Amino acid sequence: MVFAKLVSRGAKSGYTLVEVLVVVIIMGVLSTVGVAGLQRAVANARIKDAAINTAAFVESVANLSTQRSEKLCLGVADCLSDANPPKKCRTLIVVAAAPDPTSSHINCNSTKPGIIDRFSLDAPSVFISGGSGCPTDMLSWLSTGSSVNPNAMFEPRLGLSAMPPEGMVCIKYGDSDVYGAVRKTKVLNRVVPMWKVGDDATQNGNWSNWTEL
Repeated sequence: MVFAKLVSRGAKSGYTLVEVLVVVIIMGVLSTVGVAGLQRAVANARIKDAAINTAAFVESVANLSTQRSEKLCLGVADCLSDANPPKKCRTLIVVAAAPDPTSSHINCNSTKPGIIDRFSLDAPSVFISGGSGCPTDMLSWLSTGSSVNPNAMFEPRLGLSAMPPEGMVCIKYGDSDVYGAVRKTKVLNRVVPMWKVGDDATQNGNWSNWTEL
């Protein structure tokens, strides 16, 4: 009995500093991994929502064009002051196309005053004009440049959707490599929201890297 008490008194009653430090380091590593995974999950979820909501807005613009019997164009607003391309903007605006005073064509850049409708992304998501992680093989629906082509104009068509025959709008989640897109081709003949992770210059033109939502 006396021997048992002596053994009990001599037993270690706490943790050493080294043991505490090891546990703290392990917890720090696990926390870092967990936070990084959570941030990526949030980015993925938000870019998916942004792509789906943008697709719905684009479809509403086509319906609006038909209802008004008017040619409409998509533009951008609330653009960030960033000298590095691509241009980054948070809001899509809808304006009515107007005759180009320099030609006989309709020009989205010579627009009538007033914004018909608008749609804004939640920060930090932004619309980008092209390049970076988005394919450059399809024309953007955003009216930029000195002239307009059928891919940038929503035009009423008898018995058909006012949606342009093909085109896309690209979205980026802040400074991350998470991207969303709203795409339509003559083959698909419908608006498709998509998303992907990664910015590889050798693969950015490959739509097979994107996941349809």
